[in-house]
Amino acid sequence: MRKKTLITGAGRGIGEQIALKFGSEQHDLILLIQKKEQYPNIMKKLKKYNIKVDCFIGDLKDQKFLNLLSKKINIIDNLINNAALANTKHFLDVTNKELDDITNVNLKTIFKLSQIFSKKMIKNKIKGNIINISSQLGHVGGYNRTAYCMTKFGLEGLTKSMAMDLGKHGIRVNTVAPTKTIVNQEERFKTKKKIKFN
Repeated sequence: MRKKTLITGAGRGIGEQIALKFGSEQHDLILLIQKKEQYPNIMKKLKKYNIKVDCFIGDLKDQKFLNLLSKKINIIDNLINNAALANTKHFLDVTNKELDDITNVNLKTIFKLSQIFSKKMIKNKIKGNIINISSQLGHVGGYNRTAYCMTKFGLEGLTKSMAMDLGKHGIRVNTVAPTKTIVNQEERFKTKKKIKFN
């Protein structure tokens, strides 16, 4: 029986590449994407793997969307909390709305989705995995990254505490903390001046 993996922020970038990797490993996928125009692209790329793919389009800041996911999705083996907002403003320039948005997506939504689906794992006796995509900026500070660092440091702490609470149920919780990650040729071209490629 195929494993079922839910991936947030799967419409582009790291999330899209995660979806393609798990698709190549023959996981059935549940993808959360933000924009409907992302749907045809990801579905086209996954078609060759001959797997079941369900896609939900919505805003992770919207509690009604989270409630819909809870109602529609009953069983998963893996949850990958990849979706995140960035903020590159100086500490003194971050607005209240920006602070609320980045906290909601990068922390509160991960808490809520993990709670929803770990309960379902426990109910269905699934010894599953929750993987939170963090950042090197969850381990070190950075200029003009106060809001982002705050959420990623928080995510590292949340992950450690979740692992302690859920371990007795056989649910593993970990972070992956990448640095700058290039996932397409266009980004590689734009980044060339900053990073030396061999």
